[in-house]
Amino acid sequence: MTIQSKQPSDIRSAVPPVERPSAKAHVIRTDAEAIAVAEKLAAEFARDASKRDRERIWPKEELDAFSQSGLWSINVPKAYGGPDLSYVTLSKVITIISAADPSLGQIPQNHLGVVAAVRTVSDEAQKKLLFAEVLSGTRFGNAFSEFASKRAADFETKFVDAGDHVVVNGQKFYSSGALLAHLVPIVALDDEGRAWYAIADRGAPGLTVIDDWSSFGQKTTLSGTVLLDNVKVPKTHLVPGYKGYDRPTADGPSSRSSRPRSISASPRRRSMRRSASCAPNRAPG
Repeated sequence: MTIQSKQPSDIRSAVPPVERPSAKAHVIRTDAEAIAVAEKLAAEFARDASKRDRERIWPKEELDAFSQSGLWSINVPKAYGGPDLSYVTLSKVITIISAADPSLGQIPQNHLGVVAAVRTVSDEAQKKLLFAEVLSGTRFGNAFSEFASKRAADFETKFVDAGDHVVVNGQKFYSSGALLAHLVPIVALDDEGRAWYAIADRGAPGLTVIDDWSSFGQKTTLSGTVLLDNVKVPKTHLVPGYKGYDRPTADGPSSRSSRPRSISASPRRRSMRRSASCAPNRAPG
């Protein structure tokens, strides 16, 4: 994929936040049900996928159906009301969705990764709070990457302690899913240089998401630049992500299950099918 960074003079309007779902999301219970739901959704998502990508039409209705289907909570532990399905099933689900629309297959990648991080590093109170959000249908976006960083693990975004909340300042780019997320996990450093997930409300004052993403293919991953100007995040939503790097965890497998081969292989197969269907039907000679 070709990524084009746009300068401030090219920035389009800020995108307003979306409303939370009015009804609770479905909760899937078995691996077989997850695959069946994914296949049903994939058939619907495939219908206008090419048009959405070609004309950069945001898949809002499709995304709502996807996150309400229960597939976005399949790695929530059973102790907290989730199905806790296998990583094999998670990978299959993403592969099925990506074959229909690779942008929709990529959008939940960071959401599922944050869920895995919460189960690994959060305390009991935080797990109950955030897993309840996920099970209700809340979508996590992301504000991880920084354009000026020399390495992916280098961050300039920081927060300061302000009592019952923290205040975050910085700028992010390539923030897949952030445009239509309900909550935006921000990777930010404390005064000791440790990385946390500061999970801000998408509509929080000072949090601005700019629709400035430009790419060749996968044009509707709902990515863009995230500007953070004194954004307040309650400490209940401050996840100690750095603890996940102290020892081997499932965070890596969860993230990997929802991206490389699952996402990239499926569009190639879909492109070949599309090319074959568009080829002129005529006899050789």
